Amino acid sequence: MEEFRVIKELKPGGQKKVYLVEHPEFGRCVYKMGKCSHVSSLERIKREVTILKEVDSHYFPKNFEARFNDNGEFDIFEEYIESESLSDIRGVYRGDEENVIRLLLNLIDGLKIIWDKRIVHRDLKPDNILIKANGQPVIIDLGIARVLDEQSLTLTVQANGPCTPIYAAPEQIKNRKNSIDIRTDFFSLGIICAELILGKHPFSTEVTNVGMGIVDNVLNGRYELAFNGIYLSNELKGIIERLLQPEPYLRIRTYSKLENDIRNILKGDK
Repeated sequence: MEEFRVIKELKPGGQKKVYLVEHPEFGRCVYKMGKCSHVSSLERIKREVTILKEVDSHYFPKNFEARFNDNGEFDIFEEYIESESLSDIRGVYRGDEENVIRLLLNLIDGLKIIWDKRIVHRDLKPDNILIKANGQPVIIDLGIARVLDEQSLTLTVQANGPCTPIYAAPEQIKNRKNSIDIRTDFFSLGIICAELILGKHPFSTEVTNVGMGIVDNVLNGRYELAFNGIYLSNELKGIIERLLQPEPYLRIRTYSKLENDIRNILKGDK
């Protein structure tokens, strides 16, 4: 650590220790270090680095440098984003449909950069969305992103695919790898959008009053889009219902269609 100064330790992520540092070349940035015990884990980190190097957008943190060795150890320097996680400020969106719609449009605008490269994020959730002071979102943690044109790193025999189960689409939870595409991310966006407006996860038993838990309800298509006197407009409700279809082929097919339908709500088109 002699080439830079550690300012403070940040929240660790996965197999990484994370620090805010002052680097002589990169300035104030994020330093991640760790050691992988499995080749697949190391390959996921390398893929994330490659994606961030290829994506030049304010919607994603910039990767400055990454070093790997044969022992599975790695050192990564990334842009530091002055922000708060969506998880920490989700309360400001409760009941504010217009604000959530504008956030959703920004997220789609960012995600279509990787979707056009046939990359599925696969881990969209409030923890992985940072919000700057101006309301601009930054999408982080591409550690389990699926590059559709490359070989999968997940064993087909695994019962569950890599994901955060309470924000994952059924095909992820069931490890149906051949069913995963950008509509898998659409499902997660539908959950996030509904959760922000309602103030509760739409598949939670507190909202549905049925099921054994969120994952059970996701797998059985049980959710509600109203809670404690908060209701979605019919127009947004119709979009989210299509995003939360259990089978990908039943969901909205393209991000252009999704984006257009959402913009029509703001314009007042029916």
